[in-house]
Amino acid sequence: MFVLISTWLAPTFSNVNLGLVSLLEAMLLGGIGTAGIMLTIVAKEALLKGLHAALCSITLLLLSLNIPLAIYLLAIVFAVYFIYSLSFSSPWPARLIAICTCIYAVLLCGYLLAQWPITLTAIALFPIYFGLMYTLSDDSNITQLNDSEQEKGNLGSDLGLPDRASLRQSYETQRKLDPGPAILVVIFLEGVEQINRQLGREFGDNLLSESANRIKQQLHSNDIFPIPNGNSVSRLAHLGGLHFAFVCRLARYEHLHEQLIDDILQCTLQPFFVGSCTLEISARASYVHCDEELGQFDSLIACAYLALDKMPGSSICAYQQSMQISQIDQQMRLRELADIAINEAFEVYFQPAFNHPSGEIAYLELLLRWPHPKHGLLNADQFIDDVRLAGLAMSVAHFVIERAAEIAMALKMEDIQVPLTVNVFGPEMFRDGFLDFMEHVLLEHYLQAGEIYLEYPSALLEHMDKKSQSRIEELRQLGVDVGIDKFGEYPITFNRLANLQIDYIKLSPILTQLPQPQGCDKVLIDMIAMQQLRGVKVICKGVESEQQLVLAKKLNCDAIQGHHLASPMNTKNLMSWLHQWHLQRNR
Repeated sequence: MFVLISTWLAPTFSNVNLGLVSLLEAMLLGGIGTAGIMLTIVAKEALLKGLHAALCSITLLLLSLNIPLAIYLLAIVFAVYFIYSLSFSSPWPARLIAICTCIYAVLLCGYLLAQWPITLTAIALFPIYFGLMYTLSDDSNITQLNDSEQEKGNLGSDLGLPDRASLRQSYETQRKLDPGPAILVVIFLEGVEQINRQLGREFGDNLLSESANRIKQQLHSNDIFPIPNGNSVSRLAHLGGLHFAFVCRLARYEHLHEQLIDDILQCTLQPFFVGSCTLEISARASYVHCDEELGQFDSLIACAYLALDKMPGSSICAYQQSMQISQIDQQMRLRELADIAINEAFEVYFQPAFNHPSGEIAYLELLLRWPHPKHGLLNADQFIDDVRLAGLAMSVAHFVIERAAEIAMALKMEDIQVPLTVNVFGPEMFRDGFLDFMEHVLLEHYLQAGEIYLEYPSALLEHMDKKSQSRIEELRQLGVDVGIDKFGEYPITFNRLANLQIDYIKLSPILTQLPQPQGCDKVLIDMIAMQQLRGVKVICKGVESEQQLVLAKKLNCDAIQGHHLASPMNTKNLMSWLHQWHLQRNR
């Protein structure tokens, strides 16, 4: 457009004679202009901006009536752009620019030799300029298209396996031919993501490829659905990410899927040699009968995924319809939690623990309960995961701790010296701001050291870092005793066991279940004695019978807790129970 305006404004110079000096001066200035343009070629976008800036400069030269110089600079600019188009592989825009550049060069030579009218030369600028503008947008579209194609190709084509759509087509075809009993199996590889983070994606991709090859080698039975894969046939499909799947018939061998799953899990446990490293991963499998969900393929895949999610600690997960019902119930609870008022919806119960052998009250454990209008009184274990999913974990933890502080202060006013222990569900205890909150609660309710206990589940020991350990030390410095709940449900190294910086541990009920393996009581006695030598109290939790009570006393635990001694009670019943208990003890 600027060129058109300049053409209208500039007079026709029909008798312009270029001497040798003028030609040299124009070439010199053109070289200087070219050098300036080339300085802008530091990136693709910078080059385009530089070329457009050069066009504007040439327009100004045309307006200043320096026609020969402007024409020389314009020729150089489009020569640079022509090279640019070829370098960045823009197919037909490059041809457009090349053709327009050739037309312009012919017109330029004709002007210099035969003094053609400037108007004809200026007309040649329009297709060049608009070609330049179109290429600017076209290159961006090509780049985005290439990126999307590359991303799509990385989803599994490198493994040489058919995708989910191919498996669906094969499943529907085979089920029409043979609607007999069949099983859909989904394999999930564990440990690859960690290798990606620690060693890089190249190691993870190679490990994924080798794992897929090992799985394929186990699927040689003719009862496995064949899946067309180009010019060949595969029996394994890649669902994306770390998930693989296959379908097998059960007409001849009723337990074929169990044998195949066992073979796959065993082969993935063997070490992988990637580069110069020896790597180990594991696999989990879920399966669902093809008669479920009316045999709809996508629904079967969703059921297999659901089984993996509902049984995170199992290597083999069989889908059951109760999982679907449980998921629906969970979704309903999440909708209820979205509009819930924590102070009104939840209640706190208390269960006492007793010192051994004195029989005095060791502490009162605060237990969170949800009086659900449809499902009755729910324990915290039944809905705490939903609370986390709803983003209410910190709010609920604050509510429970504040209620504990209020009860502790009320007990002091009644001249009852009993500590309260609170399980803050784990990770919430190590979040930023929790320490300040605890300090505020202690000051507000005039609580002293040893009047509030906090505990976290033993599952967090595996992920405990230095920052979390420092948070525990800071809480202990505030006068808050810190303990571990459900000790024994998760493995722990001897070194970590000997260096636990805590005040007490609560043994998981699974350690005191009867009957016990031979020699188990001796191991527990030694472990308890080691902790007691370090000044750590050991509490036996979940005592439900007289036999378990005898075992807890034999283990020489510091305190014992369970329904056999006292059941959980609400606030109103707690106060009356405490008064009655003290009256009986003082007789």
